[in-house]
Amino acid sequence: MRVANIGGPITLAVIGAILYFALSDRIEGVDTAMIGLILMVAAAIWLVVGLLVNRPRTRVTSERTDVQGTGGVAGGQANNQVVEREVRQDEV
Repeated sequence: MRVANIGGPITLAVIGAILYFALSDRIEGVDTAMIGLILMVAAAIWLVVGLLVNRPRTRVTSERTDVQGTGGVAGGQANNQVVEREVRQDEV
């Protein structure tokens, strides 16, 4: 089973939020609010792509077959057999 790594995007988003909302000092020639916004958008894209890439890729196929028995009637009921099979295919 794959596990999505969400620590990086969260850290990037926190740094971006600090730059966008909390930093009031102005650095000449640098727009810290724009850098913060860019970091938050990049973190959101990184998180979405990471979750999509690491989603579970398991295909489950179930089939059920009713098979009529070839022996006669046992106890007044027909010998019917139900065969169930489930196949799991994990893609890596």
